[in-house]
Parts: sequence; structure tokens; C-alpha cells
Amino acid sequence: MMAAVLALAAALPLAQLPPGKTFMVLQPHHDDHTTDYGMGGLIAKLTEAGWQGWYVRSSNDEKDGSSGYPHNDMINLRESEAATAVLGIKGVYSLGWRNDYMDAAPLEELRAQLILLIRKHKPDLVLGHDPWAHYDRNPDHRKVARASAEAVWMAGLENVHPEHFAVGLKPHRVSYMFLKARVDYGRGHHANCAVELSESQVQKKEKAYSTHRNVYAHPGMARSVRAQLEKQGLTIPELDGKTDQEAAVIIEEWYMNWISRKRGTENGVKYAEVYWFWNEFDHVPGLKGYLEANVVKK
Repeated sequence: MMAAVLALAAALPLAQLPPGKTFMVLQPHHDDHTTDYGMGGLIAKLTEAGWQGWYVRSSNDEKDGSSGYPHNDMINLRESEAATAVLGIKGVYSLGWRNDYMDAAPLEELRAQLILLIRKHKPDLVLGHDPWAHYDRNPDHRKVARASAEAVWMAGLENVHPEHFAVGLKPHRVSYMFLKARVDYGRGHHANCAVELSESQVQKKEKAYSTHRNVYAHPGMARSVRAQLEKQGLTIPELDGKTDQEAAVIIEEWYMNWISRKRGTENGVKYAEVYWFWNEFDHVPGLKGYLEANVVKK
């Protein structure tokens, strides 16, 4: 009983989708939109609600996979396009910065690219890594998270990159962000909301994740699982008759379903993801409170 009470007390508020029609996902890598710690389900929820989305892959992902640098880049881009299509995203931008060498990339140049894309597509909502979360050991995550947060703010300033205006772009203010961070090392992620997911959204999340077969759903992973089970005299009936590749896909999809159910159970629903949600009035709480109490729809 006490455990149930504590679990209930720890539940996060369930976030509703903010108003809008366009979102952008600003990430370092080809697979960051499908990870166990968030985004695949939320992206599916947005596109099912009629939003149009764009994905920005900042790194070339040359080190993700065992096919050598040039081939990894090409394979991961194709798989990123396939996975985002499963989730309903309209297109992918690949900026080509070197994987795991982004610490040396000029922050101002990466930020300028993101500002240009924000001004081009005018998103109401941006999804990305949380630059204010506890330390993330992945240097690309830290770099892109900081550049994204700065770009979201600076894209709305008239004196920032006025050369963009020569091609018809204008300053654009992003109103909302959903930010994620890892919870499996360090001090974890201090999320402030949970996003409830439907069965169909979780299924899309599962499929998108297992589409990245250069880094996930390896046949060797399934062989290893089967070998370990066999040593203990165990088997998984659902995998009987499946090839190692088919079994690997099933296992990965089970994992994504499990983590979605775990986050759901923690927050009082069947399936969920957790985020730090930010809106443009969060830094002025008095004004935010006044607007919440007084603004009405025409």
C-alpha cells in the first residue's frame, strides 16, 4: 500500500499538445528520435494530430555501425529517413558534422544552420535534448543541445543573421519545446511532465526504433540471447521458427514497448514518455500566470 501511495505521489502531470501545426526535431544523430528515453511516441502523437514535422540530423554518424565510416554515414541516413517516415515526419536534413568530433565544431556555425532551418520552417514546437539536464557523457548530445537552445531563442531576433532576410526568411519565435535527457546514468533527468501514448503511437515507436538495423536489431544480438537462454534450459516460444534477424527485431520492439509501459505505470497511464516541457513564458512566471488566468479564445 505504501509503495502504491509513493508511486502515485511521484506521478508527473500529463502534458497536452500545445497549439500549433509545425514541429522540428533537432538532434545530433540518426537514431536520437527513436531512443528508449523519449521522442518516438511523441512524434507519432504529433503527426497523428495533423502536425507537420522535420528532422535535423547534425552528425554524419560515421562511427555508428561496423561498415566503415563512409558506408555507415550512407546506411544511417537511409535508415533515419525510413524511421522518420514510419513516425510521419516529412523530411530529414543531414548537416554532416563529424560524429564524436563535434566538440571541435564551431558552435556559432552549427547554431547558424539551426537558426536558418527554424526560420525556413517556422516551427511552433521544437523537440531535442535538454541542455540544462545533468551531465550527458555524449559530446554530440551536449553540443547540439546547447546550439539548439540558443538557436530557438536567437531565431526570433532581428539583428541575428540578417543575411537570412535576403532570401526571404524572417525572424521566427519558437513558442514551445519538449526536451529529453538520459535517465540511465549520472543523476538522470528531472522531467516536469509525462506524455500519454496510445497503442498505435507505441507501435510506430517500436517499428521506427527497429528500423535502425545498422546499430539496433542485430542478428548477433538475437543469437546471443538464444545462446544464454539455451545454457539455462530456457526458450522464448514467440521466437521459435524465426530467423536471427526476425528475432532481433521482435526483441527490440519488446524493449520499446516495455519502456513505454514502465513510464506509463510510473505516471498513472498505460504508455508514456517523460520530458522537460518549456514554453516562451516560463522565464516570466508572473506574466505566465496572468495569461493562464485571463486569456480567452476569441
